[in-house]
Amino acid sequence: MQGGAIRKARKKSPKKDEKIGEALEKQMQGGAIRKARKKILKKHEKVPTRKFWDAHHKYLSQKLTGRGGKLDSAFCRNKMYGIMSKYHPALFQSYLAGKVRDIPHDKQFDLDLPQMPSRPDTRPHVVDYGGSMTSLSHSENGYLQAHSSEFHSHRELI
Repeated sequence: MQGGAIRKARKKSPKKDEKIGEALEKQMQGGAIRKARKKILKKHEKVPTRKFWDAHHKYLSQKLTGRGGKLDSAFCRNKMYGIMSKYHPALFQSYLAGKVRDIPHDKQFDLDLPQMPSRPDTRPHVVDYGGSMTSLSHSENGYLQAHSSEFHSHRELI
């Protein structure tokens, strides 16, 4: 199979059907709309209804606000107390408040505690035992240096 260059390539336009053109012309002519009616959409399949255990369950599922007991009715609070009385009392208190109140926490992560006093470091940071070497006074670029007042601290051109 030999290849070659494609010369004088043209895009072929699709042939137009005369019947389609005539139908479009008739639609574009316009005219009065007579006997207009609202289009009735077909209903979707029904969603299965929710099953409730009893009347109290149905009432609570419809009436609970989800924002705490202070916004619910007295009847809702009474029924919720009956449900939650079997469990830890903190559960009902969290329901009444609308948020969890008694989150267990570790003291080291508690930000509200005052800062514990710290003792100053009693050990010296630089110890000079004397001797023939000059004492270390500072660091430059991570290397410990000794300060000597005999030399200039910067370079001079003479």
